[in-house]
Amino acid sequence: MMRKIVGKNSIKDIDDICIKKGKQYSDTIYTLDIEVTSAFCLDGVWQPFNYKRPTKDYEQIEKVGIPYIYMFGVNDKVYYGREFRQLLEVFRKISNRKILKYCYIHNLSYEMQFLLNIFEGLTIQDMVCRDVHKPIQFLVKELNIMFRCSYMLTNMTLDNAAKNYTDVEKKKGDLDYNVLRTPYTKLTDKEMAYCEYDIICLYYIVFYFLKKYKHIYKIPLTSTSIIRQELKKVIDYWYIKNQWDLVPDAETYLKLMACFSGGYTHSNIINTNKVFSIYKKEKPDARIISMDESSAYPLSICTEKYPSSPFVMCRPRIFETQRNRYCFLLKVAIIDAKPRFHNHYIQSSHVDNAVRKVLDNGRVSSLKYGEMWITDIDYDLIKINYKCRIEILECYKSKKKYLDKRVIKFILDLYVDKTRLKGLTSEDGSIEDLYKSKKSGINGCYGMAVTNVLKQSSDFIDGEWTRHELTKEFIEDKIDQMKNSWSTLIFYAVGCWCTSYSRRNLLLRVFSSKEFDRAVIYMDTDSIKFKYKPEFMKIFEDYNKTLIDKYREVCKRYPDDITLDMFKPKDKNGKEHPLGAYEIDGIYTEFKTIGAKKYCYRDQEDGELHLTVSGVSKKAVTVLNNDINNFKKGLLCDYEASGKLTHFYLSNQPEVTLEDCQGNIYTSRYKYGIVLQPTTYELGIDDKYETMVNYFMKKEYEENGKQKAGLSKSK
Repeated sequence: MMRKIVGKNSIKDIDDICIKKGKQYSDTIYTLDIEVTSAFCLDGVWQPFNYKRPTKDYEQIEKVGIPYIYMFGVNDKVYYGREFRQLLEVFRKISNRKILKYCYIHNLSYEMQFLLNIFEGLTIQDMVCRDVHKPIQFLVKELNIMFRCSYMLTNMTLDNAAKNYTDVEKKKGDLDYNVLRTPYTKLTDKEMAYCEYDIICLYYIVFYFLKKYKHIYKIPLTSTSIIRQELKKVIDYWYIKNQWDLVPDAETYLKLMACFSGGYTHSNIINTNKVFSIYKKEKPDARIISMDESSAYPLSICTEKYPSSPFVMCRPRIFETQRNRYCFLLKVAIIDAKPRFHNHYIQSSHVDNAVRKVLDNGRVSSLKYGEMWITDIDYDLIKINYKCRIEILECYKSKKKYLDKRVIKFILDLYVDKTRLKGLTSEDGSIEDLYKSKKSGINGCYGMAVTNVLKQSSDFIDGEWTRHELTKEFIEDKIDQMKNSWSTLIFYAVGCWCTSYSRRNLLLRVFSSKEFDRAVIYMDTDSIKFKYKPEFMKIFEDYNKTLIDKYREVCKRYPDDITLDMFKPKDKNGKEHPLGAYEIDGIYTEFKTIGAKKYCYRDQEDGELHLTVSGVSKKAVTVLNNDINNFKKGLLCDYEASGKLTHFYLSNQPEVTLEDCQGNIYTSRYKYGIVLQPTTYELGIDDKYETMVNYFMKKEYEENGKQKAGLSKSK
């Protein structure tokens, strides 16, 4: 590897050119990364973030982001420069108006904000993005350079992507981000190596995909796009033509959007804010079990029936009589709903025109009246979960069928290969690479099913980010694009039903008995954590046995293409892994949750305390001092423990003169920048939710007595 300072004639044009339909493309791998200082004006002095100052000191102060080094890769050669404005000359050096070149950046949304400083007066076009400040790709017209986001390609951090796709390891911990640096700051060899290896890692990541796709222009934009390309190899024009015919009109698409819901993530209200402590000597069989459903979404995709024709309005009275033939999209009124169980199904955000709605941390405990769009699967779960009357206000039907055999076989082949390859190794790493691609492919199949083109409604016009309103004209334009796009591979309604089926597979276990409902502590999409009893394990054993019947039904439908063995492949040790089967994922001796994505546990295997809080580093577990009782409302994770960073996108940074860590004076005139500001995190519970939790705790205490309240100890 070589590290060179950017200078006159230092970067040589070594492009490997390919020609496609008269257009010339470069296969040289260009990469870019920058390092930035975040500076804060405290007490009239520009300085790095001070971890000893309280959060309120940073609320109303000026902030600037200053790039102090950029690293530019030309294949495996690494060049660097210190003054960011010089980077434009680098781009001009490699620019060729006849040859389109590609420059990969890991997390393009970050670097783009700084690149705007040098792209003023240039034309940014062909923008592909998933949201405001979330570009996937864009072209700078005058340079004829396409910038692409490698994070969106891999869906991994640079560190994890390097581990998955290369033999190169990213440097970690060698660059202190809380030091005030400028282009005048001298960097140590250790710091320079840190910068250099970011580019080296990125080069080998892109090189992995270049080898796979032969030419850079053929590399897909996102991890989901990779799977789309693979699926296209096994289908034909008539399959895609059928998908175009299934694209709904604007009104129906909005109804499907209103109906769509993701995984079920929730804590049982009667077991929230309690510490479950297991003492082996007192109760040798007592423990908290975590059951995990393997490949939950692929199971639903491969074994269930889905809408297969355009939705048409029908009379509600046919709903019950024709459910074996049709999938139904329903607008319903839910009346006088009262819970049958302690785990509640209806999401509050999906209910319109609600009257007397009682909430359970974002879910509905009881309801006098409310309207919502649901699938027929949701209808069943609501009827099981609540005592209520459901009136169908609008009813639409679509023929119910298994997905195309080629799609099912495509997913099952990925699952079989992933299972067989897991744990195998090879000298050249080819087997490991193949395993990673199969695993990523399975995840991408679900991504295809739930892709919502209307969410990709942002653009970058005249230097400003805009988000399109979902007007009828805009939606119709997007739908017209879908009807002519070769990327329209799976009907959006499939995603709506897939998640409904998966929630059913989870919740029917919970609703199998009121005793198990009470024992459940926490659920998240495809996993259940509960207080152990031998009879509870039979719930999952019985469910796993029913999967064989599901497999056989699909095999019966497609006898020449799909076999039973494809649903339960064997690993390298000869052990079967049935698709979608529940397995023990963990055994805990302590557990506590205070809501969705907020829980703490002690693993029986390693004896260590573990923390899961959305957006907070798992390292923050240290603030608990190895005591799960400290996991409670008001727990404060300081800046370093939380690992949380607030992003400030700045488009009008002031001109500032500051002194760096070595005493050098530097003036920054960069208008655009991002400041990454550390922030604390305070563990909290919604007041209304806490009131309900306390009510159930008090009720349990009064009914059962403190010593008879299961395995729990209220804190």
